[in-house]
Amino acid sequence: MANLIKNTIQLTNNYFIAPLRQKTSTTSFWYLSEPANIKTEKELDSYKDTSPSPFFLIDYRKKLKYTLKNNDDIIVLPYNKPIGHQINPEAAFQYALGLHDQHHFTQDNFWLNEFFRYVHYFAVRQTAKGHWQYTFDWYAAKAPWSSALAQARGAAVMLRAYLHSHDDRYIQIAKKAVQPFQTSIEDGGFLHIFAPEKCYYFEEYPPIPTGVINGFMSTLMCLWELSYWLQEKWLEDLWQIGIQSLEKMLPHYSTGWWSLYDLDERTPIQNVNSPRYHLLEIHYLQVLKCLSSSKIIKDEYHKRIKQYHNPLLRSMALGKKIVRKVLYK
Repeated sequence: MANLIKNTIQLTNNYFIAPLRQKTSTTSFWYLSEPANIKTEKELDSYKDTSPSPFFLIDYRKKLKYTLKNNDDIIVLPYNKPIGHQINPEAAFQYALGLHDQHHFTQDNFWLNEFFRYVHYFAVRQTAKGHWQYTFDWYAAKAPWSSALAQARGAAVMLRAYLHSHDDRYIQIAKKAVQPFQTSIEDGGFLHIFAPEKCYYFEEYPPIPTGVINGFMSTLMCLWELSYWLQEKWLEDLWQIGIQSLEKMLPHYSTGWWSLYDLDERTPIQNVNSPRYHLLEIHYLQVLKCLSSSKIIKDEYHKRIKQYHNPLLRSMALGKKIVRKVLYK
């Protein structure tokens, strides 16, 4: 009962009270819009022709509205106690990509300088094994831990730093970040087996693998970028393994009427996506169907758009999501 009350209070504060009071919460960052930058083959061609460095596949410029930062001027998220204000590498890399693209579209060097400040901050904080670590506990994930999602996003940041500067140090950091994608989570990497299809994917939460599908999709976008710009076979192999697995996995993330966030079997209530995350995955699929020309991904994209535009289905999904968060997390 105590846990139920605690979850209800935290949920109400983060999603309802904090926005009404214009107070910063974790949702102040995560719920800023992030639409696809690549929606058509023509836009993909434009991306490939960009010099010196391409805009990112997802538009994170709205993330620059977020203002909570630490003494190093790096964004931090205000988690509930006892975690407190912490750097979330994935969030910081999204912000860095927003800085990069703000420079790309305005040509104002202020944004490029800010981008490289994030690059320098994280370049010296990569571990010997290539990880960017979370320094706080997150449920069963005990600090320090790392995520395939943050690794791939950080690699996308370092790729752009390399394309701008031609400094090989940055590309070595980018490749080092995704080398653990070839190693199983049991051996300290990010490669895991999706049991229903016996195929490999890259796990967002290695300490507690549940197959978060949006994290996997986002990881694939970054792997495609590295493969395209660096033209190295091992990177192309990672991309091909991943996209072929995604085609097999996607049907398992559908209830028939809505999409699932993950396949966590530890609770009796399916973990459906909130309407916001359902829309986020629509944008991810929009990009991936252009990168891969996959009919399966294209069909899933159109199915989810149809679901999202149904007000009843959105309401049902939101209700189930709230119940699950209150009862579990």
